Amino acid sequence: MADASPWIQLFLDVPRERWERSVEFWSAATGWTPSGDRGEAGQFTTLLAADGQGWVKLQAIDEPPRIHLDLDEPDRPTAVERSVGLGARQQWVYEGVPVMRSPGGLLFCHTVEPAGRIDRSDPLRVLDQVCIDIPADLWEAEVAFWSSLLRRPLTKGGEPQFSFLGVDGALRVLLQRLDEPGGQVRAHADFAVADREVETQRHGDLGAELVAVHPWWTVLRAPDGQVYCLTDRDPATGDVR
Repeated sequence: MADASPWIQLFLDVPRERWERSVEFWSAATGWTPSGDRGEAGQFTTLLAADGQGWVKLQAIDEPPRIHLDLDEPDRPTAVERSVGLGARQQWVYEGVPVMRSPGGLLFCHTVEPAGRIDRSDPLRVLDQVCIDIPADLWEAEVAFWSSLLRRPLTKGGEPQFSFLGVDGALRVLLQRLDEPGGQVRAHADFAVADREVETQRHGDLGAELVAVHPWWTVLRAPDGQVYCLTDRDPATGDVR
């Protein structure tokens, strides 16, 4: 299907000096098993859920923590041409993989792994969503870019600062308009959890720091510096409760 939405993998890029702690924390937080280090410097690992293909990966970097996305499509040259036509900029190439930036600056890669399906068998929690955080002055352009690039229907959220790009069985994409007027587009990971209060305590016991509590979500900071959220969504469906 040439018009199918690309399969998305979420990469948690973490400081190299905290690599072992990062793998330990994210494995415990998700309940998934690390695949083992790979890459020429042992800088990659995949978190493997009970069933299906892993869609959350870690990468050790010599920079502060960040998130990037891998977009998997079988025809990579066409995918690159399309993203450039929409306003993306190629930054470098790593072992044949083009590394790009969205018009607002979020890193993503064009890769060719086969599509999978998110495992929603855990009734308590699942890391199933990436939230792209967009400064106010970049909002319209970035929403247009991601909706066109991912070829997903755009749905307005229950609050005006949110829009949603969804497709069944794959990583959900939430777009959030920030109050800040400028800056670079960035992203964070979101869990769907059955009991946010209980899950907040569990993550705290694992070493996460509480940042803020909102009516429908809680913001935490992992020991490696990654900021992420626990959200009041059904782990079985990903839908807001």
